[in-house]
Amino acid sequence: MLITTTDTNFITKIYLMKNLALTLVAFCTICLSTEVSAQTKISVTKTSAINKQRIAENLAIAEINKKMNAVDDELEGKTSKKSEKAKYCYLTEQLMNVASDYQGIRYQWGGMSRNGMDCSGFVKTAFNQFKIDLPRTSKEMASRGERVSASEAKPGDLIFFKNGGSRVINHVGIVIEVNGDDIKFIHSATSKGVSINSTKEAYYSRGFVQINRVYDRQVL
Repeated sequence: MLITTTDTNFITKIYLMKNLALTLVAFCTICLSTEVSAQTKISVTKTSAINKQRIAENLAIAEINKKMNAVDDELEGKTSKKSEKAKYCYLTEQLMNVASDYQGIRYQWGGMSRNGMDCSGFVKTAFNQFKIDLPRTSKEMASRGERVSASEAKPGDLIFFKNGGSRVINHVGIVIEVNGDDIKFIHSATSKGVSINSTKEAYYSRGFVQINRVYDRQVL
């Protein structure tokens, strides 16, 4: 069989077209692969950025929560301390009211009325309001109830002194407030009558002897 020039040219054209088609397919495959790769990289980059943003947001939220918890703890601690400080039994609360009501009454040796009171007369009169019978003198009162340390003192306790260089207990008051080692008490003083003083004051710091608890505490 003879192959003419025309046939050769036709075969050549077919061959060239085939190569061109293969080249186009290869090119398209490469382009598609490149685009997919690019899209993948973009997707990974976006995912990475989103993850970083989420991590940053989570850290920020955690920091805010930490600060808020710290504030809550501080507020809770303060509230707890305030509640603890104001936690009186009903009797103590009423005793504080009665004792404060006598504030300003002048000192009078042997007195037990609003016309005048001495220290033990003031304490005995206040406690008589609640049917708690105490001896008449501060020395005798010091032997009643349970003796407690200054660190255990509470409002309503009796506080005793040896004032003016006395060798025996000669003065008594009622504890009204305790702040660490600062104990405030109400008493009938010779100079100011029924008034409030503190164990932080030099005169009463030197004379301080003891604290007694003369009634049971039950929070109602």
